[in-house]
Amino acid sequence: MRRIILLLCIVNVLNANIKQEDEFEKLKKYDTDWLIVGAGPAGITTIGVLLDLGTLPKRITWVDPEFNIGRLSNYKNVDANTKNKKFVTFLEHCKTFQDVVPEHIEKLKKLDPEKEDVLISIVKPLEEITKSLMNKVNVIKGKIDSLDFENNLWHVGVNGKYISADHVVLATGSYPKRLPYDQYKEKEISLDLALDKENLKQLVNKEDIVAVVGSAHSAILLLKYITEVGVKKIYNFYNKPIQYPIDMGNWTLYDEVGILGAAAYWAQNVLEKGLASHIERVLSSKENLDKILPICTKIIYAIGFEKNKLPEIKENKNLEYNASNGVIGTKLFGIGIAFPEKYVNSVGTDIYKIGLPGFLEYAQRVVPTWIKKNNLLGYDKQKEMLKTFAELFTIEIL
Repeated sequence: MRRIILLLCIVNVLNANIKQEDEFEKLKKYDTDWLIVGAGPAGITTIGVLLDLGTLPKRITWVDPEFNIGRLSNYKNVDANTKNKKFVTFLEHCKTFQDVVPEHIEKLKKLDPEKEDVLISIVKPLEEITKSLMNKVNVIKGKIDSLDFENNLWHVGVNGKYISADHVVLATGSYPKRLPYDQYKEKEISLDLALDKENLKQLVNKEDIVAVVGSAHSAILLLKYITEVGVKKIYNFYNKPIQYPIDMGNWTLYDEVGILGAAAYWAQNVLEKGLASHIERVLSSKENLDKILPICTKIIYAIGFEKNKLPEIKENKNLEYNASNGVIGTKLFGIGIAFPEKYVNSVGTDIYKIGLPGFLEYAQRVVPTWIKKNNLLGYDKQKEMLKTFAELFTIEIL
């Protein structure tokens, strides 16, 4: 009993100290502790992890032009290459996400965990989470136009004003790559439009000769969709064989790049069996592109993504993204498809993690190190002590 009373006293004292620290927060000479740029899956994940770690919502500022799940919202009608159970794991392993009214989250949980569904199954839950987070943190709709590091603070230009931030996280996303064949630009169909089959029906016709450049998941889906819509001829320019995930026991070969779901089934049972005779697969060489692109009436590039352009970052030293810990520079971090984690798999190949479960696992590992290196040591220690004693008190009661 004495121990319980003593623990309660210590908790009360620590709570009082933390309240004093909270008051101190109001007197800080800058606008926000954490400025998160980007509201796609990586930005959502970063804020969720920061809140899980005890960061005060009022000390987080979130910047995005739309707050519409980033580019993923363009692909909501696309067949996923991630099993439903991995999306559920993503949602369940962040405590902050549990505060969301779970209408669409519950719908996702009812789907077959071992199957892949259309991406709207995860887009809708992410929309719900976004609305919840926007009600907790400071929100600014806009696009950053400057990044300047001075006096150990970041000064970020947004909508013609400057925000001073102790830390900046760039979760700024990416856009589809294209090849520099500008003379055929009027023939191009953007990947964002082409991957929605309803859009595709309006963009191609039965007399079209379509070039699909690429050999990964998006390219195979496009071949499937265009075949179902109906065109005269399809040229598929590839630079590697079609890859499927291979179970190697305690790890999976091509886990990040192998095709799954509807794309894999179609590729194995239609494309590779030669049942789509109007599709001709050719090596993606300059010679073949120069020869065939002129006779194509439509061109779609599915060759990956490159990071969205950022304003010039003004700092005294060279900045370089560290793909193992997310650090770009002093108090400047990157995450998501523009700044992915890189690792070497068991066969020595460099792999970039870009899926939702990968974003969360990475954020949960690196964000605590960002906080540890930069926050007030005394404040961190008090919060950690309070957490420890609160857990101990609970054990004593039980």
